[in-house]
Amino acid sequence: MIIQRYLLREIVATFAGVALLLSLIFLSGTFVRILSEAVAGTYPATVVLKLFALKGVGNLVFILPLAFFLSILLALGRLYRDSEMTVLYACGIGPERIYRSVGTLALAVAALLAFLALYFAPWAEERSYRLLDEAGARSEIEGLAAGRFNQTGADGVQVYVESMSADRSELGKVFAQGLVEGRQQLLTAARARQQTEPDGERFLVFLDGYRYEGLPGAPDFRIIEFREHGIRLVDREVVARERPRHAVPSLDLWRGGSPGELSELQWRIAVPITTILLGLLAVPLSRSSPREGRYGRLFVGILVYIVYNNLLTVAKSSLAKGEVSPLLGLWWVHAIIIALLAFIVWRQQRLPGPRRSAA
Repeated sequence: MIIQRYLLREIVATFAGVALLLSLIFLSGTFVRILSEAVAGTYPATVVLKLFALKGVGNLVFILPLAFFLSILLALGRLYRDSEMTVLYACGIGPERIYRSVGTLALAVAALLAFLALYFAPWAEERSYRLLDEAGARSEIEGLAAGRFNQTGADGVQVYVESMSADRSELGKVFAQGLVEGRQQLLTAARARQQTEPDGERFLVFLDGYRYEGLPGAPDFRIIEFREHGIRLVDREVVARERPRHAVPSLDLWRGGSPGELSELQWRIAVPITTILLGLLAVPLSRSSPREGRYGRLFVGILVYIVYNNLLTVAKSSLAKGEVSPLLGLWWVHAIIIALLAFIVWRQQRLPGPRRSAA
């Protein structure tokens, strides 16, 4: 038990560090993309953090299996380089004990990833799309972008803002145009702000400007100078956009039964399976001599991961197009990795070294 706890502690500590590093790399790119879209006015800045948190869950499904695989390669590789594994073998701790320790941890990580891939990640994706749908229907100042025309409310009023304060609460040099009660109106103002009444009604209040009613040259055309003028903001109807398959609940994919839906379902199931197989495969791949370089085995491991992931992608695409049976699906890729694992273990067992653990 002491040896098992020691191995698990080494792997878990490395796993935490690698997962944190990969998360920073992948999630920083996601955050920059979301932030740039918010700056461009694609959606209000108020949803950026929520959207980042929801999108980050989907990234974890891909980050954690790779982080777990690399952590075993690094942790066990260090033990080989420092001759600690040689000492363990001399004490009667054979490969079976190593596989047992790694397998136990792999099952725990796979259980977590099964929950993420099959339930939580699809829920987070669906919630992110719903958040964007709701944000697209809202007409708050946070959704306005400086230097471009913005449509607000259900009546299609067009608003142009030249400048905006850092907290997006004050607008400078504002232009608005649209139909109000059947009459064409155009407003210009030095500044504007959003104002919420006690009853919840929201208005875009223009300050120090002019209002033009009707068409120029018409008898009823009027120009009105004002100090303060408000336009009621009405939320547009929430229209749900079509959801991609990765945002559909796993149970609905199973009930649908189409090739595309089954390919997505098998892709999610592949996440925990991949975690277990890569974890076990990392044990023989990490075996090295003290003279080998620190990252020699790591390069081989990354190459194996890339090939495995690419094969899964090809198999998913073939299944989605109906080119292969769901019975074959993505399972043949896992079978190849299992065969590769068995071959490597068999080959290493033929080499000089311990073959059984202490009783």
